[in-house]
Amino acid sequence: PGLAFVGFDCCSCCISFRSITSRVEQNTVNVQTKTKDNVFVTCKVAVQQSVRPENAYDAMYKLANVREQIESYVSDVVRSSVPHMLLDEAFEKKDDISEAVQKKLEAE
Repeated sequence: PGLAFVGFDCCSCCISFRSITSRVEQNTVNVQTKTKDNVFVTCKVAVQQSVRPENAYDAMYKLANVREQIESYVSDVVRSSVPHMLLDEAFEKKDDISEAVQKKLEAE
């Protein structure tokens, strides 16, 4: 129930084996960007993800490298929102940035 396998079995020899887990995993993404008042900040974003059992097929065949793809989506959202804020605003609106990241990841 917590693990899905994909492979071809020929004479008890497994060819092209890949597995995914339904456990919650955490990716930490560091994104460096510039604020509206020309201050460079490094945002550390922790993303927790898991594979829903009904989406196991998509997770297996549609995603090549999950960590890199999530890092790309998170970086895009942070780099598109933080430059429009002053440094103080970026700290105040971290929940807004978090919600934007979550919406982007759920859409993909």
